[in-house]
Amino acid sequence: MSPLSAARAALRVYAVGAALVVAQLLRRCVRGFVEPVFSPQPERVAIVTGGTDGIGYSTAKQLAKLGMHVIIAGNNDSKAQDVVRRIKEDTLNDQVEFLYCDLASMRSIREFVQTFKMKKLPLHVLVNNAGVMMVPQRTTDDGFEEHFGVNYLGHFLLTNLLLDTLQESGAPGRSARVVTVSSATHYVGELNLDDLQSSTSYSAHAAYAQSKLALVLFTYHLQALLSARGVPVTASVADPGVVDTDLYRHVFWGTRLVKKLLGWWVFKTPDEGAWTSVYAAVTQALEGLGGRYLYNERETRSLEATYDPELQRQLWARSCQLTGITDVTRETFSE
Repeated sequence: MSPLSAARAALRVYAVGAALVVAQLLRRCVRGFVEPVFSPQPERVAIVTGGTDGIGYSTAKQLAKLGMHVIIAGNNDSKAQDVVRRIKEDTLNDQVEFLYCDLASMRSIREFVQTFKMKKLPLHVLVNNAGVMMVPQRTTDDGFEEHFGVNYLGHFLLTNLLLDTLQESGAPGRSARVVTVSSATHYVGELNLDDLQSSTSYSAHAAYAQSKLALVLFTYHLQALLSARGVPVTASVADPGVVDTDLYRHVFWGTRLVKKLLGWWVFKTPDEGAWTSVYAAVTQALEGLGGRYLYNERETRSLEATYDPELQRQLWARSCQLTGITDVTRETFSE
């Protein structure tokens, strides 16, 4: 990617972020962020990826507070036991555990799913939360560009491997749910089907935005498949907004400075950022409804291109090839 194109991608990403920060500041000054109230969720099981830090940690904690059996899927072994202990103490819920899952490795994802299924537990909620942001050019264990591999393909594979358990666990009037965390950067993302790995040219900003765009397209196609099959599982996207987490270590120094000085005021806290994910996971208002893009606990429109069924199908087919998943699109819709 030429320096000019890379600069253009960076400016577009930071422009979206700046607009969100201004909107969040105005809301905080006018009426603030009011914590939503959710009904208890006993005897339900949730998996949260990236649940040892940031939004994922807050999501896992809030789901545990509602009485759910929460399984944190992550690759931070060193923090895992302390995180599990703190959530148990804070929520008075002993049904919180950690299972190792490295989304940068398809082998690790498959091992995680195998370990989970050996527990013979149902699965009512899958929160695809983990991710990397603006990292230098590098690849996963399987040779995928890291943003595309971790943020998108890892969750694509994980979701598909757990779909059978989700389908068995859902019931009419009590659907299982897949909640995938994207971001407003998808609005400036461009999907390059000829070079999904950004191998011919690399921009951390463009790669990150593309991975978030891919997650929205994936969710919408997944919902179309689920609806066509008539199974009690729904899939929606959660946009947390601009949140004060540790993901910003690779961004432009000016953004890091703003975060350090004003983050407490203009950024959402991790708890506030998690509210939309929790809303998507448990609210009765979304029972049986999927294919939604949710921001601030409300449905909103995603990028117009994300509603293109042909683009959704093309990305899904390519993702199936890359992960070894059977593409059931044609047979599902032909039925």
